[in-house]
Amino acid sequence: MHPWIGLSDEVRLGLLTEWIVPELVDEVLTACGREDAKPRPLSSRFMVYFVLALALFQQDSYDDVAENLVGALGEMDQSVPNKSSFTRARQQLGAAPLEGVFRRVAGAIAPPTLEAAFWRGMRVAAVDGFLLDVPENDTTRAAFGGQVDSAGRPVGFPQARVVTLTETGTHATIDARIGSFKGGGGEPALATAMAGSAAGMLVIMDRAFPGVALWKAYTQAGAHLLIRARTFVAAKPM
Repeated sequence: MHPWIGLSDEVRLGLLTEWIVPELVDEVLTACGREDAKPRPLSSRFMVYFVLALALFQQDSYDDVAENLVGALGEMDQSVPNKSSFTRARQQLGAAPLEGVFRRVAGAIAPPTLEAAFWRGMRVAAVDGFLLDVPENDTTRAAFGGQVDSAGRPVGFPQARVVTLTETGTHATIDARIGSFKGGGGEPALATAMAGSAAGMLVIMDRAFPGVALWKAYTQAGAHLLIRARTFVAAKPM
């Protein structure tokens, strides 16, 4: 069961603002050049928390999420702007601050005393991939692509391909990469890009990932690999 399930909205927001403190958000905004030149209702800091809260309250509307944040952050009055204002503010914010916050808070969290998170002194992590539906529009379709039928016509929503490096003992995300549905080398290429984050770890992968480039990247980064490989790949020791 996911640790957030069963928690009230107030507790979820409290944990969010406790884990991602305003000072951290401000530092990231400054580094990305997104700090506000003057005060405004939908500040850049507020919008960072708003986008994060959208993930916590996936079934809620923009207005409901914003109303929850008003009390938690205290940066807005009780008059919530209309949805178009949030859309423009998200566009102005861009993706860089959200990635910056992720890079600041992501990482292994298991202490050395948590034996289940280690094997023979190595922190155990796993690489896995999945697909996420993204909104249907010309921009996302061009950027990510998606499944098509036999005639080449789109089927369903555009999809982003996500690969994560996760600490198995805590399920904490250590690193993540996002790519298109097709192209760019797929899951193996995204996994290879995370090799530097796995130094000193024992990394578990399934049979979709083996490849020379991936193997070299992880071993050169100081990681150890435990891969479920297809028979023709692992026919004999190397």
